Amino acid sequence: MRKVLTILSILTILIGKANAQEGEFREGLFRYAMFGHSLLSDMHPDFIRFDMAGITNHPEWDWGQTGKRMRVNIFGWYGFSLPLWSSSHNNGSYDVSVSIPAAASCWLDIFEPVTAPVVNTDWRVGLPSVAIIRRTQTKVLRNYLISFSPFKHESTHVGDEILLQRVDYGISLRRVNVSYNYMELSIVLNDPDGILERCQTVKSGLMILWKPKSGWYFIDTTDGDASLAQPIISPWEAYLQYQYQSRFSRRGTQAVASVEIRNRELYGYPVFNRDAGLTLQSEGRIFTFNILIGLRFCQLRNTEAFSRATVGIRAYHGNNPHGMFRNHKDFNQIGICLIIE
Repeated sequence: MRKVLTILSILTILIGKANAQEGEFREGLFRYAMFGHSLLSDMHPDFIRFDMAGITNHPEWDWGQTGKRMRVNIFGWYGFSLPLWSSSHNNGSYDVSVSIPAAASCWLDIFEPVTAPVVNTDWRVGLPSVAIIRRTQTKVLRNYLISFSPFKHESTHVGDEILLQRVDYGISLRRVNVSYNYMELSIVLNDPDGILERCQTVKSGLMILWKPKSGWYFIDTTDGDASLAQPIISPWEAYLQYQYQSRFSRRGTQAVASVEIRNRELYGYPVFNRDAGLTLQSEGRIFTFNILIGLRFCQLRNTEAFSRATVGIRAYHGNNPHGMFRNHKDFNQIGICLIIE
């Protein structure tokens, strides 16, 4: 807690000093900042993402009992960062922005032969986040950025059909409540910052639970046998991202490639299988890999990109990133991806 308060104090001093130097506070209200946004491989981005992808199938989410090894599902992520305030200082050598992050996701089994069940939904919301960018204008390092979110919350919900199926099979673990609060700190080298030409970006981040002893999830007595979960509390999640964008064409088209490696918690409660019942799953750490390669189309206004859409191929490997299914390791996904920034 002391470290968090120290960071917040430093950010407050910087913002106050910047505001005193650069005119009225109201001039920056609700002004959009080009910097401090998610890279294309971010698993929790502040943009809209749609996937139609083949995924590793499993009886736990194969509601129609197809038994296939791979299934095609639809995934939607609706993220945004609501601008509260942004200001430029020292002739643009550094900028400050404050925004509110929020996101919701939906996993839909639209090609299921009987119905089209919602498998899982997640949502995230947080208190205002602060990002400060320092522009160096050198060839190797254009800028560096630090971003801090003092409080974020995630809550997840399994779909009705999946839950009812567990009830029909008399499973003693019907639902796991994945709900937790955390803070997040990230550092970026060469933030894209509205740059349209060639750029290589590196970003690292750390998520830390506000209440480490509470963990990432819990089982309520109304949802099943709480003794089935034996969590080993590991209250952090870390990630490293790299992104490349090519020089844009006359029409604003870029080739983009983005990779994320994330180390996170593999949840520790039994995996449900209709034939075998519940199979124990030990809790531990796991690496996940998310890769996107595609083309980004930028609409231009003067020298800035104010609207961007990316079409590409996205591949993922690791534990299932959705809701209470995060106790599943060796989950794979590959398919067509559309991103709207």
